[in-house]
Amino acid sequence: MDFLKKHYEKVVLSLLLLAMAVAAALLPLKVSQVRGELQQATRVYRARNPKPLPELDLATNQVVLRRVLNPGKLSIAATGHNIFNPIQWKKKADGTPVPSELFGLSSLSLTNILPLQTRIQYRGSRDTGENQRYDFLITREAATNSAARGPVPRVLSLGAKTDLFVVKEVKGPKEAPTEVVLELTESRAAVTVSREKPYEETEGYMADLRYDAENKTFLRQRVGQKLSFAGETYNIIAIGPADVTLEDNRTKKRTTIGLKAAP
Repeated sequence: MDFLKKHYEKVVLSLLLLAMAVAAALLPLKVSQVRGELQQATRVYRARNPKPLPELDLATNQVVLRRVLNPGKLSIAATGHNIFNPIQWKKKADGTPVPSELFGLSSLSLTNILPLQTRIQYRGSRDTGENQRYDFLITREAATNSAARGPVPRVLSLGAKTDLFVVKEVKGPKEAPTEVVLELTESRAAVTVSREKPYEETEGYMADLRYDAENKTFLRQRVGQKLSFAGETYNIIAIGPADVTLEDNRTKKRTTIGLKAAP
């Protein structure tokens, strides 16, 4: 006991040194153990063949950017901007007031265009005894005379002519040709017709128009006809495949109206 009393500091210090030596000896083992645990954890939680992140949807951002790069222009003089451009109002036939921009030609719409065809149909041959004759059916939808629009039958011999064509040649047996060659009077062009294949050509157009302000419909209008609406009269002077040109009967001003697009 006396020894411990005299040397207890040395004993405690020796024990501490021994403990530190043991700890120092065990430290590499602990480090190795922790490193192994970390590697194992990394292998367990590491994703294999990870999927790439989806691309960002920048559509709305691009729309905003385009609007910033191309800002709209304010035009207070444009049609429909009435702060500094007051419009005039007019009365319809029933007394209902409507803006002037919805009155007259601005309210007339072209709703349909119909082609007018010239058609020559070959229907067969006829043996009249003296010479062989050939039967045709002629339709001229663009003719100004309604009686001439047809279809009009014509029986012609080889070499005979009409104001539309001349019978130039027959192919195959004279009594039953497979085809007949015609020469068009105006263009001198040669065309071939048969029972199955008539000659057709677009010679003009008809138009359907609508005037909403007075609930009027003008169907199958031709060049030369007149339209009366909004207290004015207009002459149809031209009809194309997609538009109609009108001439004011009073002022002679011409206006072209395009075909209304389908909704």
